[in-house]
Amino acid sequence: MNKLILCFALIGFCTAANFICTPEMKQNKNCTREYNPVCGVKMDPNKSSKYSSIKSTYSNKCTACSEEDVEFYAEGSCEEYPKIAAFCHPDAHLSKGCTKEYFPTCGLFDDSVICQQGLCSSNYSNKCVACINQEVSYILPGYCHLHEQYQP
Repeated sequence: MNKLILCFALIGFCTAANFICTPEMKQNKNCTREYNPVCGVKMDPNKSSKYSSIKSTYSNKCTACSEEDVEFYAEGSCEEYPKIAAFCHPDAHLSKGCTKEYFPTCGLFDDSVICQQGLCSSNYSNKCVACINQEVSYILPGYCHLHEQYQP
């Protein structure tokens, strides 16, 4: 029974998908008060444009995207994701150039990938290589088999 509960808890990490804030969404200052939480992500101008761990929870996608510097969002509150998660920019897959440095990274897939069992993830040689895979929603440092990393 405990294994079944753990399996469903870990599969829950696979349901993220990242959505870019459109120019229209960024200009909207009249958002509804609906509560459908999202994790808004800001890009660090001094770091890679492919991923970021600067995130905050917003009540809905409108309030997230109307916030200055929020580039994209993931469904659900930021607290639903591991604290050490860095989110891949939705356009990261458009850039195919990555370094060959080796810093093992676990890429967790969005809901377009159906997982049969275990984590909905794959190991990559570094963050860039993980984020250029269009199906990777967010990344964690190290190998995917290190389950203690997946605690939100």
